[in-house]
Amino acid sequence: HQEYISSGSNVIYTNTFGINTFKYSDEQAKTLIQAGIKIAKEASNNNCLVALDIGSMGKLIGSGGYSFEEIYNAYKKIVCFAEDKTDFIVVETINDLVECRTALLAIKENSKLPVVVSMSFENNGKTVFGNPISSFSVICESLGADALGINCSLSAKDMLNLAKELIKYTNLPIFLKPNAGQPELVDNVTIYKESPKDYALYMAEAFKLGVNAIGGCCGTNPNFIFELVKITKNLQPICRDLVETNYVASPYLVKKTDAFCVVGERINPTGKKLMQKALLDNDMAYILSLAVSQEENGADILDVNVGMNGIDESTSMKNLIDELNNVTNLPLQIDSSSIEVIECALRRYPGRAIVNSVNGKKEVLDKFLPIIKKYGAIIVGLTLDENGIPETYQEKIKIAEKIINNCLKYGFKKDEIIIDCLTMSEASKAGNAINTLNALRGVKKLGVKTILGVSNISFGMPKREIINATFLEMCKQAGLDFAIINPSLLNVKSNLIAQDFLLAKDNSVQNYINYASELKDEVVLNTYITLDKAIVTGQKHLAIKLVNELINSQEDDIVNKYVIPSLDFVGKKFEKGEFYLPQLISAADAAKGVIEFLQKTNSSQVSTNGNTFIIATVKDDVHDIGKNIVKAVVANYGFNVVDLGKDVSTEQVVKIAKKYPNCVVGLSALMTTTVKNMEETTKELLKLGVKVICGGAVLTEEYTKSFGGIYVNDANEAVIKLKEIFKI
Repeated sequence: HQEYISSGSNVIYTNTFGINTFKYSDEQAKTLIQAGIKIAKEASNNNCLVALDIGSMGKLIGSGGYSFEEIYNAYKKIVCFAEDKTDFIVVETINDLVECRTALLAIKENSKLPVVVSMSFENNGKTVFGNPISSFSVICESLGADALGINCSLSAKDMLNLAKELIKYTNLPIFLKPNAGQPELVDNVTIYKESPKDYALYMAEAFKLGVNAIGGCCGTNPNFIFELVKITKNLQPICRDLVETNYVASPYLVKKTDAFCVVGERINPTGKKLMQKALLDNDMAYILSLAVSQEENGADILDVNVGMNGIDESTSMKNLIDELNNVTNLPLQIDSSSIEVIECALRRYPGRAIVNSVNGKKEVLDKFLPIIKKYGAIIVGLTLDENGIPETYQEKIKIAEKIINNCLKYGFKKDEIIIDCLTMSEASKAGNAINTLNALRGVKKLGVKTILGVSNISFGMPKREIINATFLEMCKQAGLDFAIINPSLLNVKSNLIAQDFLLAKDNSVQNYINYASELKDEVVLNTYITLDKAIVTGQKHLAIKLVNELINSQEDDIVNKYVIPSLDFVGKKFEKGEFYLPQLISAADAAKGVIEFLQKTNSSQVSTNGNTFIIATVKDDVHDIGKNIVKAVVANYGFNVVDLGKDVSTEQVVKIAKKYPNCVVGLSALMTTTVKNMEETTKELLKLGVKVICGGAVLTEEYTKSFGGIYVNDANEAVIKLKEIFKI
């Protein structure tokens, strides 16, 4: 600490990066964290700021991993143990945006200190989990981060390119902490070859971009900080131009709210018997298939509504959000009239959502607005109040003004407010369409966004899709920003006869009915999803349902016909960078569900290929995320997988390997300090004639070859190597 301060550091981090309650008992973690803070504070002597440093838990969140609550509580404990005795808190070196948001929420709810958040990205601007910089920025800024950063993984030169991308999406302060180049293992020692001077020269360029703070990560030391200070002492970050932050986001995708957006309406039980039955039966396969089909048909956002009698709405919403994150990249619109359901959903959803909706009633505004603001969501306001839905468009505009003014008082910006002018059926009263269009034009003048449930206009009429498509075009011309529709409506053409009906022209009702009666029913396209597609898209529940149908139809060789080809397809997409880790894991999970179902039915369809794959994280290394991912993918290819867990000694691995005469061992290590244990274990296994594949962030192919191991970069490559070894 003192060396860094002497070199000119304005901030030092506590030496607590790897401390959490997955590795230590609560008492041990508390003792270590408080000791780390004390040491840093004593070293600083008030001459620099001290930040509580919190790293990743190294755990998968969701299917096959840990729950949101478990990860949240682990971060909460760290913050509580620290007792706000530092100047601010930093969360760094996170690869999964789901974990990043969970950590940020835990800190915001349990500390009064400023919090800055930093993630690690690849050269393509995405994490290994497929999270782009844009999603990171939008989600963390909306949730209340005080600064955003990028650290680790990249050199100073490469990180500058990513800084340019981050600046596009945020007005928050930005910091960079690159590595001293790419690591190389030389004589069993990790070496970073970039010089302090070259490093500092690249980092000086960051100030010209508008970066506010710079530092160093892996491979850097006080000499690097000294050079940074020397080269940048007379530089100041430029004043960046303000950027628009009007985005909604999932962990994988952002959508700008000032471009026309289609909100898929089908995940809603209102008037939909199949959806109601699916919710009552907890038929997740049907519901998730609606999400996938709407995304394929052009939806930009998915409306999610589970409000109906006979179910626990909060539990159903929570479970559905968890599942949707596995099968769709689209941002969500949380749709409920219950504040409990909305808060449960916003807490759980790892993106920036739209909330549908509040209205002009004072008690509703006072109850809902603080919660929606806390979670950084965008808000939809319905133009109704204590007196119900107004008759005139002028009254709707007045209610809109009331909603907008209340939102502004709670800190919402105008681009975070969307007004629904409420579409009423034209058949119930001629002129409703004109009323809605006039209200829409008036609300647009208030400087906010607009949204409509377009299909409401056609209730009670034949061939509703034609009326809906025509009304959609009329609304877009009037300035509509969001349309809640079935995305397949985008393929339906508008119609002048329907337009006359919507403009309430004389005789237009009967004219349209006559026109519709002469139309032939269109052939309904077969939208049946095959088992292989269900696996590729990660629809586990649907995959299990489909495999049951195949068994009943006497289909044979299901694993080789559907499961293995699907996994191979996903693997190739992953290898090309077209799919990312969540898709790889979701497909593996779906395949696992199919195989487990086949095993439970005592089907002869499932058989192992007779080859055993033993996998372990080496001694003294407690990181198991990489191991678990490899295990999940490999297990579906017919291998007998034996998982020895983490922190496994050489003796234990050798002992188990002797029990399986035809085996390959997989070893994982994520720390430079444990790579030697991997080398030792590999050499002992080679004496038995056992081949060993090795993986981990600190490994290189050259070093792995030096001790006789077979290097793999990821789970997909592990499968390829196993097939080569076993000649499959």
